[in-house]
Amino acid sequence: MRELTLTLLLVGVVIAVAVRLIDLRTRLLVVEKDAPGLGGVLEVAVRSVSRDVEAAFRGGVALPEAIRPIEDNTGAEGVTFYRDAGGEVAVRAGTDQLRLRGVIRSPLLVVEPHGEPDGASVPDRILKDPSSVPLRAGPSPEDRDGAKSLQSVIEHLGDPARRSRRFLFVADSAGRCAVALVKSWTPSPAPPRTLDFLVDFTDPDAVSLGPGGEAGAARALSEVVTGGLLDDLVWFVARGPEGRPPDYDAASDPPSMRFPHPYLAVAAFAGEGRWEVARVGEDVEELQVAWGLAGSGDALTWRGDVAGSPAPRAKELADPAGKPLLRALKVAITARAEHRYVRGDGPQPPVDFVPLLNAPSPDSLRGVGPVGWSSDESRRIPFERTTREFVIPTPVGR
Repeated sequence: MRELTLTLLLVGVVIAVAVRLIDLRTRLLVVEKDAPGLGGVLEVAVRSVSRDVEAAFRGGVALPEAIRPIEDNTGAEGVTFYRDAGGEVAVRAGTDQLRLRGVIRSPLLVVEPHGEPDGASVPDRILKDPSSVPLRAGPSPEDRDGAKSLQSVIEHLGDPARRSRRFLFVADSAGRCAVALVKSWTPSPAPPRTLDFLVDFTDPDAVSLGPGGEAGAARALSEVVTGGLLDDLVWFVARGPEGRPPDYDAASDPPSMRFPHPYLAVAAFAGEGRWEVARVGEDVEELQVAWGLAGSGDALTWRGDVAGSPAPRAKELADPAGKPLLRALKVAITARAEHRYVRGDGPQPPVDFVPLLNAPSPDSLRGVGPVGWSSDESRRIPFERTTREFVIPTPVGR
């Protein structure tokens, strides 16, 4: 009996050790699997935001119109959702919203100064009837990939049934600009080398997208030299759908788990109060933007980079003479693992939370705080998280 008891005890110890090793290995496998996913999500997010911001710098629209804050630490007031074909997409509370405007996702084109068959100039046609102005545009002769550039514009124009409204940005040799609604467009015979547009400078949406929202901006144009499809974009964090078991259990989970899967999104203005919202990064729960403004000498004055420092208002992005002051953007993004941390031996993710840049502290506003957060530490649900912070200098700031 003593030998049998000893044998059973040894077997029990071996089984217990094996179970603990399997549990530890399982936890490590989950972390190893999640970590590359988090890195991949952040890499896509950083690359996508950086590409659009840098394109906005050279997209024809002058600062500060090209880049501006929409909401700093989104609260209950202001812009809290974007309406697309599927309904309202809510913005996650406490996050920033960044608006970009310009020829961002397709190339700038050269506008021919005189049209056919009457040979009238573009300014003359605008003065005659700004609601129906024919324009012809094509790639620059210096563009070695002209055919590819033109094809990119055609693809961006897309199927009119998908988005009913496209807008054309034009600028003259003096830097004045205006925006028009694209009523129709046709490519030249194959292979296409130019595009013929019929545009309307009086459309209310087009006027609102123009400099200062001035209705007569088009009439002030001289010789029109460049043009392109205008993008009006807003980068934000969407709240995501309401959670269901097993992602959210209302009886046991903290309120921060009610919307367990926020995501990074970009909204493109489609006219008539509608937007096209695209998902870019799943389980991204934070986007914060700080603004580096020209200071004394080469020094930058950062706004929105620490608690208590609000983002500048749009009118503060230029001096009294209208000279842009923005020199750099600092962007911080946080992504978290899709699933709750698998508990086991070894260190767990921190349950404390340090807000990014000037983000509000958890529970300071309704819905603010990371997914899984609770003021009661015993109820907090740990997740693996990764944050990237990067700076994008303006062309002036380089």
